[in-house]
Amino acid sequence: MTGIRKRITIGFLSIIVLLFFSGLVSLFELSHMSTDIDLILASNRKSIATSEGMLNAIRANDRAVIRYAVLRDTSYVDSCRSRFIDLSIKIEQARLETSNSAASLFDSLDASAGRLNGVFEQLRKSRNVENSLRADSLWDGNISFDGTEWYDKEYMPVYDMASDQIVRMLSHAQNSLTPRAERLSRNAYRAVTPVFISLVVMIVILLMFYYFIMIYSIKPIVEMNKSLGDWMQYKLPFAVKAECRDELEELKTKIESVTSNAKLSK
Repeated sequence: MTGIRKRITIGFLSIIVLLFFSGLVSLFELSHMSTDIDLILASNRKSIATSEGMLNAIRANDRAVIRYAVLRDTSYVDSCRSRFIDLSIKIEQARLETSNSAASLFDSLDASAGRLNGVFEQLRKSRNVENSLRADSLWDGNISFDGTEWYDKEYMPVYDMASDQIVRMLSHAQNSLTPRAERLSRNAYRAVTPVFISLVVMIVILLMFYYFIMIYSIKPIVEMNKSLGDWMQYKLPFAVKAECRDELEELKTKIESVTSNAKLSK
């Protein structure tokens, strides 16, 4: 492969190789971005589902306590206990699924759940004492346990505290996604950067191609065509001022040889 063909082939192959490797780098970074996005979305869904599970468990426990304390439905005693057990299981599952950075939040939530159970046990004991006195006919009708007052003063503050802690755990889980989102932003810039650099380099290479092709290929061909036309029509000497190289230099030499031989033959 000689001169012009070699240069043009090398130039275009360079562009192809540059685009190929920049595309590979971009695909690699985009695959990492896709993985990070999937992890962020999965973590977000997981934290929301975990918090919803704990909130549903504590609300179910609250409804059972209202039935027993306020409405005096003794059939809900076992339900209150089972709801509390379900809440404890949900808290333990959430602890296992969450990073160690939230350990203090889970410790506080465990303590609040324990206080909820302790307050309910006090209620149950008070009701048992009341029922025993009623059964023994020792109950003073002027002294009555007010379940509504107990719920407002004893149970509700502890319940609100535990609910707030669950909401704080959800906020903590959401805040933990911030570093991943920042890393995703950096990965996006890394994915775009190779394409941008390749685009700039490719534009420079194409401009250089344009310059060299115009100077060393197109201009000599135009001048040889014009000079050869002048020689054929007006018998002017064949002369090309443009710089010729490689195959164009050979072509110029051969045309000069043909025109010179034509003059000599006349």
